[in-house]
Amino acid sequence: MEELGIVYVREIEKRHIDKFIMWLKRQELKATTINTYMRATRSFLYFAMRENYLIKFEINLIKADKKQKELYTEEEIMKLIKKPNIRECGFVEHRNWVLVNYLLETCNRLNTVLNLKVHDIDLENGIVILTTTKNRKVQYNPISEHIVKVLTEYIRVYRLEKDDYLFINELGEQMTRNSMQHAIARYNKKRGVEKTSIHAFRHTFAKHYITSGGDAFKLQPLLGHSTLDVTLNYVNLYSEDLKEGFDRHSIIANYTENPKMRRGKRR
Repeated sequence: MEELGIVYVREIEKRHIDKFIMWLKRQELKATTINTYMRATRSFLYFAMRENYLIKFEINLIKADKKQKELYTEEEIMKLIKKPNIRECGFVEHRNWVLVNYLLETCNRLNTVLNLKVHDIDLENGIVILTTTKNRKVQYNPISEHIVKVLTEYIRVYRLEKDDYLFINELGEQMTRNSMQHAIARYNKKRGVEKTSIHAFRHTFAKHYITSGGDAFKLQPLLGHSTLDVTLNYVNLYSEDLKEGFDRHSIIANYTENPKMRRGKRR
């Protein structure tokens, strides 16, 4: 403010706040950091306005750039889903492999997966019943034939009963958040994958679903979002990926570039 020749609070106008924001941006600060400064500034100036030291005007925060969510690459996925030798590997490695396959195929949240029981998996109809969800509503999500085969083998090999938790520890007990996170971390690193985020499986599923032709309306219930707005954030994040190869689907491009489509009698 001193650089702008401002001495008294009553002299501050909206244009000065805009210049302050531009000054902060020139310091190469993150949007979140700038907004931290702006919240403090706004709090003080709104107080000054209430006390009639300053003419009222609106002070807005800047829009923070949405970061790309952490994802597993195609190379990392190939390393993680390579099936171990079931006859030679131990229970933990087999369970972790099944868990990784399940996370990639369903995009379920950690707490949901922890509370899954064998009877929640309808293997015959390819449906999983999610009883522990963020919005506390029961969900019925489809599962692929691939994961049905993986789970069928896993349940059969370890003779899991209907009332057993699906993902258990070596003592046959329900896994905890901590134990599941550590299990994934150890499994991933052993496979040469440094990423260990369980939530990244969810983001990876969402991106693959969108870029392979899935729509937001069908993705919403799979992700368990209460509103479509949250789901659309994924669509916006991966809009650049959707552009790749889009010209192949262009009607105009096909009719103007493909000689076969240009053939026909003129009228």
